Amino acid sequence: MPRIRLICLACDRRQLARYQTWAHVLGEPIELVAVDITALTHTDQICATQTLIDHLESFLEQPHAIFGQQQGGCLALALTQLTQQRFPGQTRHLFVSGCDCPGPAASDVCEHGLQVPVTVLYPSGSLPTMLGWQDLAHRELELIELPAEAVDAPLLDQRLVSIVSTHLRLLSLQ
Repeated sequence: MPRIRLICLACDRRQLARYQTWAHVLGEPIELVAVDITALTHTDQICATQTLIDHLESFLEQPHAIFGQQQGGCLALALTQLTQQRFPGQTRHLFVSGCDCPGPAASDVCEHGLQVPVTVLYPSGSLPTMLGWQDLAHRELELIELPAEAVDAPLLDQRLVSIVSTHLRLLSLQ
């Protein structure tokens, strides 16, 4: 049994394939669960989040981290906000990539903010739009600037996997 699961929300088939590749690279003690959320991207966020909780309940009851890119990042935030209430202590980390801070409305949803460490990976030059995450993250917040889009996709993936793997391997020791 894995010590921690990484739940990755995929907004399209390309991301889904990417996450399945990550699963082989991460290995023990991390189990990657790739979730296709393409059908949920046109649903309101509350319904989409509840649908995810219903389908992922057996994974959310165990120690896990959540990762989302672009649109998946906003859904990952909403999922984390609900899981920290419904499954206290089981969400160990939130990773978002290429997702602007959702703004003040998101902090109203969860009056106590995020009680899990948050790592935000953002494109070069977009730091000002990422600073709003400070208001949401009431524990550790890590902002990591990624190289410009011109960087080779496999190299960028390698960097993302390395960052996520390092964090999760440390969490699995706890």
